[in-house]
Amino acid sequence: MKKRAFLPVVLTLTGCPGGERLGAGEWKPVYIDGENVCFTVKREEVLTRYSLAINNKNYKVITGGEGVSLTYPKTCFTVQLSKGVAYSATYALSNKNYAYSFIIDNEGNLLDLGR
Repeated sequence: MKKRAFLPVVLTLTGCPGGERLGAGEWKPVYIDGENVCFTVKREEVLTRYSLAINNKNYKVITGGEGVSLTYPKTCFTVQLSKGVAYSATYALSNKNYAYSFIIDNEGNLLDLGR
């Protein structure tokens, strides 16, 4: 009986093996400055995939690319970010997956939606 109770505790503490591959990736914010969205500002990182989308009932990709090989400053894009709208970004830097969700509130403040 004690052995059965041990496994759920271990999985809770360590997570499921390979769980990151099943989701969008590790949580990592993108850089946002007004209408400029940068998936990385580090010159040594290579952007290999990216997508920025409106994340509501009418999910819509604003910008994206697959199979790219971009370094800063080409990792930055000009987009119109509307107030009161939730956004989600999924991207890969040097083939490692990342995700980030945020909203621009009605006062124009950037709010991290956490994971």
